[in-house]
Amino acid sequence: MKETIGRKLVQSPLATPKLRLIVSVILIATIWGAAIDVAAGQSEWPNRPITLLVPYSAGSASDTLARTLFHPIGSKLGQPVVVDDRPGDDGMIAGRDGVRADPNGYTQYFGVTTSLSLAYLLKSNLGFDPRKDFAPVSLVGETAYLLVVNSELGVKSIPDLVALARSKPGALNFSSTGVGSIAHLGMLMIAKKLGIEMTHVPYKSTAQSIVDVASGVIQLQLATIAPTIPLYQAGKVRILGVASDHRIPSLPDIPTLREQGVDVQAKFSMGLFLPAGSPDGVIKLLNQAVRSALADPGVQKQYFQQGFEPKASTPAELAQDVNNEIETYRQVIAENGIKIQ
Repeated sequence: MKETIGRKLVQSPLATPKLRLIVSVILIATIWGAAIDVAAGQSEWPNRPITLLVPYSAGSASDTLARTLFHPIGSKLGQPVVVDDRPGDDGMIAGRDGVRADPNGYTQYFGVTTSLSLAYLLKSNLGFDPRKDFAPVSLVGETAYLLVVNSELGVKSIPDLVALARSKPGALNFSSTGVGSIAHLGMLMIAKKLGIEMTHVPYKSTAQSIVDVASGVIQLQLATIAPTIPLYQAGKVRILGVASDHRIPSLPDIPTLREQGVDVQAKFSMGLFLPAGSPDGVIKLLNQAVRSALADPGVQKQYFQQGFEPKASTPAELAQDVNNEIETYRQVIAENGIKIQ
């Protein structure tokens, strides 16, 4: 408003040269002052503690990974990061709170990209679209699932599994953490590729389901890395392959399913998100902070111990990762008639 009035005074035929000079100086000072105020406002972020929403309980892998990563990030940003665990609804309580937060960078969401994708496809009451309602910052890590069988099953390879399953259609049971979970959908993809039939037995937790595979109650499972390795080392389970496009550092001698002719990937990634509309400068600063933290050997060690590979990305790559997962699992859900909850 002041600038508009000033310009009119300068342009007025009634204005004297001296008046024009005075008003011009005031205009320049006003414009520069506004620019300095904007720059100062951006440079002030963050000037208070940051809240990090984690979708699972304290002590979970997500909680551990979040605290491991954000200790150095908080130090780099010069502000404490308060980890706020909000479990429930397959991680979507924290997800909803994340998209509804003020887009100022002070509330962030440490989410599982695959859980977001599956929730979008399977929950009629989700209440948000992860592709539109979040501003992606960076991937932070990923972990692949392992195709695991009971060690006494007599199956030592993929051909052994195919032969046994075809000799007893539907007799082999596989477990997962529920209908529509990654382990469930991934096993459906494997069964389709191999041309075999198996029976799904849903569990409430990976920890219990892998124990039942080890004891022989369940014959096989797509299992996460951390709880599987001790049972594998004890000879209770056999790992037939890694459901990834590459071998994993913690099990370098185990081939991928792709190497064995089964081109199926089952993994989940974790990423950092802000509410849509968050400032680009904040996103850029956080992306740089994530990259710096993930390059720290201590952080990497903790991630590998949890069965995760540290992995940063651009915001655009994280957005593409979520979109790719939605489209991949949309097809699997449709082909198998899995109903929306």
